This record gives sequence, structure tokens and C-alpha cells, in this order.
Amino acid sequence: MFRVAGTAAKQCTTLVSSRPTLVGGSAVKKSTNSVSKYSSDCGPLAAAPGYPSAASTPAVLEEWRKSRMQQISTPGTSGGIDYRISSNISVPEKGLRKDCVLFFTEDFKELAQRIADESQGHIQLGKIRWRKFADGFPDLFVEDALSVRNRHVAFLASFHTPSVIFEQISVIYGLPRLFVASFTLVLPFFPTGTLERVETEGDVATAFTLARILSNVPPSRGGPTSLVIFDIHALQERFYFGDTILPLFESGVPLLLKRLRQLPDRDNIVIAYPDDGAWKRFHYQFKGEAFHEVICTKVRDGDKRLVQIKEGNPTGRHVIIVDDLVQSGGTLIECHAVLARAGAKHVSAYVTHGVFPKFSWQKFKADAGVGAEESGGFRYFWMCDSCPTTVRDVAGKAPFEVLSLAEPIAAALQI
Repeated sequence: MFRVAGTAAKQCTTLVSSRPTLVGGSAVKKSTNSVSKYSSDCGPLAAAPGYPSAASTPAVLEEWRKSRMQQISTPGTSGGIDYRISSNISVPEKGLRKDCVLFFTEDFKELAQRIADESQGHIQLGKIRWRKFADGFPDLFVEDALSVRNRHVAFLASFHTPSVIFEQISVIYGLPRLFVASFTLVLPFFPTGTLERVETEGDVATAFTLARILSNVPPSRGGPTSLVIFDIHALQERFYFGDTILPLFESGVPLLLKRLRQLPDRDNIVIAYPDDGAWKRFHYQFKGEAFHEVICTKVRDGDKRLVQIKEGNPTGRHVIIVDDLVQSGGTLIECHAVLARAGAKHVSAYVTHGVFPKFSWQKFKADAGVGAEESGGFRYFWMCDSCPTTVRDVAGKAPFEVLSLAEPIAAALQI
């Protein structure tokens, strides 16, 4: 978190610098805004609601200074705001909006259309011809390539299976070379994120390998490529990317919070985490809602690892298990069983990325309102549309609900 203290806080008391200037041969005091100076002295200007413009009058600046100083006095935060809880993306109605041409892999055709719809006309869809030669290698063609010169261009990618990565990397490396004004790569799911460390000599950290491949995307005329990823598995993976790419790490949790506010039993919700790692990763995003929490943990019993409740009480509550992704689903099912035995009324789950290899989503039964212990099922299972094959597989099947990333992606493409 950011803090402003000591000298920096004292410097906020001076918002208008004065210097003598000659007018008609006489020395007259002229007031000039030091807005860029206030940005460093008073904390990030762009993060302060109602921050003044360079044309603001001294009276407006003084009013803003008083408000800003009051916010800064809140201990432990900059401006009284926990910046970890706020979304990284905020697009003003005026000033920063830009038009963009969005290309996409065929697997994300529906999501791309939703993104365009969310942009209110600021994003238009480009077309790529995806074909293969007789030997199986890709035959690719960007339609109307000359029309994207000096345009802001983006590509919506899905690396959900290794067989589609090469053809998309070919397009990703090619688009910035079309003399575009800027290039943004949207990769909602970073698929090798769980392979981020070497525990035994000989292990290959493929998360680092993919990060290096993406770090070598050619720059556009406007500079390095921007990369948008949602809920990357391990936050330290941001350091795997080189200086030639600008990663923006976003979260799908704000979409979950919006959905939870719509539930009839929203006042009876408890947020649960399958392990300490998930708690450290996500708990700060729920602080503003004042939800009670349950933290689970895994303990070793011989050759088995069993899930137990470490902290919190789920009795009589609708418990929402939160994690970044699901593969086989074994951990979530074990957590469900433990919470149901402890008296949870209903158990639901949220993951940003529903990977579900080999149709493992079929393990999850629906609660149908009967109750967690009686049904052995989930009341809701929310996931984002970052894994297109899974989204198609679970469409219309309880307990699954898909929360679309279209709105936050549209916002990210317009900053």
C-alpha cells in the first residue's frame, strides 16, 4: 500500500507556487498551478477522486488540498484507499477513451463480440483467416491489414491447449509489425501458471518459458506491448516477464462480488479459502463487504492429505469457496464435504479459470436448494469465461454459472 508521510505530507500544504513576473515594466506576483508537483507530494493524483486539472483556480486547488490532506491522515493507506482492493482498471468518460481494433482467436468469437458490445462503439472487431496447409501448419491471413495502420490494435488469445499456441503466437508477433499505434495482448488465462517453480533439479518451470515467449513480442510504433492477464496463479510470476512487455494483472473477483450482492441470502454469506495461499491471494478483495471468513488447510495423514477447517465457523451459512482455478476439482469437493459436515447450509464455489481437463466438471452435482449436506452438491459454481471449451461444455448445466470478463476487458482496451 502507498503512504504519504513526513516531508511529503507537509509539502502538500503548498498547492500554488508564486513567482514575480514583469507586466508592463512592474513586478507582479503570478500564481501558477503545480499540479504535477502535487502528484508526487500528495500521493497519486489520478487515484484521488476529483483531482484538479492544470487549469484549476487557486480556490479549487485549496479545496482539493484540504480534502486530500484529510484522506492522507488515515493510517495505513494513501488517501484512505486500499489500492489492492480497488480494480486496476478505471476508464473516465472523457480524456482517456480510445478506439481499438480487436482481433481474436476463433475460440473466443463470442467473448470478442461481448467485448465490442460493452465498449459502446469504441471497439470494432478485426478479421483473421484461420486455415491450415496440408501438412497441418497454419495458413494465416490478417484481412484489411492496411486499415489498422496508426490504429490501436489488440488480440484476444486463448492458450487452453498446446495445439493452438503456435498459430496464435504467429499472429501475436505479426500484428505489431503492421505499423499499428499500439498493441495489447489479452490473455485471460495464463495456462502454465501452476508450473512456476523448480522443486527438484531437473524440473522445468514452463511458466517462465511462456513468459519469455510473450516478453519477446515485437514493439509497436507506440512502444512495448501491453499484456492483460486475469488472476495469474502466483503473483511472483509478474517478475518472469521482461522489460519489453507491460503486464496488467486483473482479477475476476469484482464480478463475483457483483453477483453475490444479487443473492437473496447475501447477508448470510461466508467466504471460504481452500488453503492459506488462497486466503493471502484474495481476502483483501472482500474486506469492503465485511464477510465472515473460513480458512481450510490440508494436513498429512500417512500418505493422504486431508482437508480440515483451520479458522472460522460455517454453521448455518451459505459458504462460497474462492480460488483462482480448478483442474480435477478434488480439493473443492473435499472442502465441500468438510464444510457440510461442519453445518454449512449451502456451499458454492468460485474460480476465475475453469480448466476442468477430461470433463472433470462432471463430478460437480447441484444442490438445487436442498442443502449442502443432504444433496452433497453445490448451490452455485461460478467461473469466468477465460477457458472457452469449458464454457461451451457447462452451458445450461447446473450448478454452473459463467461470469463474463467482457466488461473489464473492454475497459482495459480503452486506457
